Amino acid sequence: MVGFKCADIGMKCGFAINGGSSKEEVLQEAQVHARVAHGMATIPPDVAAKVSSAIH
Repeated sequence: MVGFKCADIGMKCGFAINGGSSKEEVLQEAQVHARVAHGMATIPPDVAAKVSSAIH
């Protein structure tokens, strides 16, 4: 199982994904969260890279 927390990339946000079945699944869920909760219509490449590297 893999997961991600916004706090892992320096965001002041309590969002966490735990128990994802793959890194790709967690990345997709994080992208949806970024759009909805953080108002990011598109995810900048540098942010996507940070999220990807923080998925554990």
